[in-house]
Amino acid sequence: MNEMCEIFNKYIQTIFNSILKNKKYILVFALSLLFFMFTFFKVENYTFPKAEIILLTVLFIAGLIAIIYSFKHKNELHKVAFVIILIFGILTVVTTPTLISIDENEHFARSDMTSLGILIPEYQKEGYVVSDLVYQLQNNMGQTIVDNDFYQDPINNTKTFYDAGFPQNPFYGYILSGFGILLAKLLDLSVIWAMWLGRLFNLFLYAGICAIGIKKSPNYKMALLVISCLPMSVYQAASFNVDGFVYSFCILSIGYFIYMYKTSSLINNKDMAFFFISILLVSFFKFPYGLFAFFIFLIPREKFDSKKVFLVSRGIPIGIMIISMAYSLFYASPQLENTFRQIHFIQANVSPEGQINYMINNPLNALTFFLQSANLIPEMVTDLFRFSFMQWIYTSPVLSILYLIFFSMFCFIYPHEISLNNKNRLKIGIIVFLIYIGILFIQYLSWASVGYNKLDMLLGVYARYYIPLLILFPLIFCLPASVKIKNFDLKVILAVIIFLSGTLILTISTFY
Repeated sequence: MNEMCEIFNKYIQTIFNSILKNKKYILVFALSLLFFMFTFFKVENYTFPKAEIILLTVLFIAGLIAIIYSFKHKNELHKVAFVIILIFGILTVVTTPTLISIDENEHFARSDMTSLGILIPEYQKEGYVVSDLVYQLQNNMGQTIVDNDFYQDPINNTKTFYDAGFPQNPFYGYILSGFGILLAKLLDLSVIWAMWLGRLFNLFLYAGICAIGIKKSPNYKMALLVISCLPMSVYQAASFNVDGFVYSFCILSIGYFIYMYKTSSLINNKDMAFFFISILLVSFFKFPYGLFAFFIFLIPREKFDSKKVFLVSRGIPIGIMIISMAYSLFYASPQLENTFRQIHFIQANVSPEGQINYMINNPLNALTFFLQSANLIPEMVTDLFRFSFMQWIYTSPVLSILYLIFFSMFCFIYPHEISLNNKNRLKIGIIVFLIYIGILFIQYLSWASVGYNKLDMLLGVYARYYIPLLILFPLIFCLPASVKIKNFDLKVILAVIIFLSGTLILTISTFY
């Protein structure tokens, strides 16, 4: 007993010493919480503050743990990213109201199909087969954990039909979230656990893959950490949305690319396979990101152990683009016709063929439209902190502006030691531009009315589609002469924790 008390006292003393050692950073963190609280809280938040007080207390303790752990393991950034994502991701899982993350109701339906063993949905006249659990949660969208009895309802696994469920998406993006739902069903838990466990397993996948990508990369780890801990990234990963899958595997592919670019040994087939497979998996969700495979062209010939391997590495990116394009054209696009979106397409005169004919017949209009695409960038900056969808949308210009300042400074001064010459920077910039235009072009064909020529969010283009491109910005824009800042990594980690905390306070102020 005395030995246990001694261990406990030693543990408490260690924590206390860590707090004293990092008191300046903790003070900045505490002041930032107050700043965001006063900025976001409305009259009703102060009138009945019970839930707010509890959640803010939990948030402060969580932030304290994140700071102490991160600073202690500052030389193991993959562990830092993993822990930060889990800490703030779990808080997001619990505090985000029922199915209000972007398109989460439909992603939940697809995850539920997976829990039923339906990996490839088959459309029937009534819709897609799901369990009644989907309606149990959808009928209570926007509800929080406060004063809600329906969360304790037993799961209704009776099969019924649902009119959508992203049937065009590959099944592997829903395996873990579907397993979470299945686990809740097998354990006979209440409906809230079906949502929480599904979100949680999606978060575990995201945190794990990001950590692997950061660990694999010999340099540039902090840039990968910053994007993996971007508030929108964590928000999406802590839901049923497959965006987290896309982001994490993009981070993994960049981690492998940097490893192959920097390694002093010859590139082996295993590393090249992981690089290309991760990109192929992503390209079935977001076709333009197949262009990430062309980063292999930046790796010098002498790093390949044979001419054959070198030539194969140049051919695979083309193969990835052909395969993913074929998937998009011949499988994904036709699947969309079997959802409620088809009604919108007819009513809004959305037609890829018609849009292409319009562009051919009006080339100047089409060219002007895409040349003006940079006008969307200011909207994208704001959209990075625009959460949820439909009537539950909430946003913060304050967070958007502050993050723009932080990330811009980070891109310019981060000493990543990758040593890219201007030619390679230009090549990366071209790939970024092609992906940017590619996503815009696909949305223009598949979502906008024929002849629509306004650059706005009605195009269905959102900032979250471009998050993987942010990974590359420090490579492109880093100043040649690095600016030395004392404890640079610690300050960046603190900023990451502060922005995640600010986002959670925004959620708390909006829904509690």
